[in-house]
Amino acid sequence: MTSVDSLEVSVSDKGGLKRELSFQVPAGAVNQALDGAYAQVARSAKLKGFRAGKVPRQVLKSRFGAEVEGQVLQKLVPDFYRQALAKADVEPLTNPEFGPFELTEGQPLNVVATVEVKPRITLAAYAGIALTATDPGVHDDDVAVAHRSLREAMATLEPAPDGHAAASGDVAVIDFLGKVDGVPFEGGEAKGYSLSLGDGRFIPGFEDQVIGHKAGDRFDISVTFPEDYHAQDLKGRDAVFEITLHEIKNKVLPPVDDAFATQVGDFADLAALNGTLREEIRAKRESDQNRAHRHEVFVKLAEANRFEVPEAWIAEEIGNIVDHRRRMAAVQGQALPEPSEEEKAQLRDDAILQARGRLVITEIAKAEGIEVTDQEFSREIARLAQEYQRSAEEIMQLIRSNPAETHRLGEHLLKNKVLDWVIAKANVTVVPRGGNESAG
Repeated sequence: MTSVDSLEVSVSDKGGLKRELSFQVPAGAVNQALDGAYAQVARSAKLKGFRAGKVPRQVLKSRFGAEVEGQVLQKLVPDFYRQALAKADVEPLTNPEFGPFELTEGQPLNVVATVEVKPRITLAAYAGIALTATDPGVHDDDVAVAHRSLREAMATLEPAPDGHAAASGDVAVIDFLGKVDGVPFEGGEAKGYSLSLGDGRFIPGFEDQVIGHKAGDRFDISVTFPEDYHAQDLKGRDAVFEITLHEIKNKVLPPVDDAFATQVGDFADLAALNGTLREEIRAKRESDQNRAHRHEVFVKLAEANRFEVPEAWIAEEIGNIVDHRRRMAAVQGQALPEPSEEEKAQLRDDAILQARGRLVITEIAKAEGIEVTDQEFSREIARLAQEYQRSAEEIMQLIRSNPAETHRLGEHLLKNKVLDWVIAKANVTVVPRGGNESAG
């Protein structure tokens, strides 16, 4: 193998972060690789009229030449490319694009590789970033809101008194038939449907027009489907629903006492339930605050460090953003529309921010010696296993079998670890949260 010192490499600046590396694989290395490849083919080739291992080189070349050359290029080019990078002291951030190859026995192999390189980064100060946090303390009214949610889940229904007008909080049992331009549409009809009034789960304005009516009433309501409605043919359309109100039921919420606490779960009394609710509310607020701080710090780091980023990374980030938006649209039963020119420009700006932030995170990790430990990686695997209800071994095997996924998870963990480090060094101003007393 040719030593790095003897390899001649030229580097051309192609504008921006693009660099073109040119070097030669020596003829001796080419011949050695070809000899080895043909020897391997000769041992396994079975050609009529020739004994195994005795097929002439020229015959092998005419029959297997293209395959052998491909194998030789796959071996030689990556090996010498790595040597060329070391010799030229080039740190690429993208995979190389190679020019055409002309492999000739007895001749050196000319290689031209185009890459985008790491920009020169002088990190802006990242310790002492100013952040604001809301006090995560839990007040009595926060616990009361949690009580309300639990009481709703445990509510029973009883028939409303005769003559009772439907009100928010009631359940109305209705038949409905929806029409657009006088024609019924698919999914617009139901009988004996229990509609919880005030939940806002139906088309905007639907529940409001049921409120005030009494059992036995027949009436029409008019609504307009939202522009983001999941059914494409109903978006923004006006519709009329024929309603028959059969019955009104009142929700009966259980009282908040020790018996209520024992019904909710394994709690000795109401005080024990309230203690757990306070812990859960506080933990969620702290988690939400940390998530918001991570996003804020990432944006601040990216904006504070202005440098050129590789076009390949920008394209990758645009793809990631579009894929995420497409998945979100699919969940809502919608197709992602073609972006306008203005949206495309914003998409590129967002992608540049993400790409720049990735590089800054990497540089801070190097500067501060921050690394993801095996224990942290395993802990994340365990969390994913619990989230997806799979075994940790299965999740680990799925990730380890895909190098790109392994890299993505490692990069994700490193990003969060660096961001948490920066947050721990930040100047955080805590502002009070509104609410009644008894914060905890």
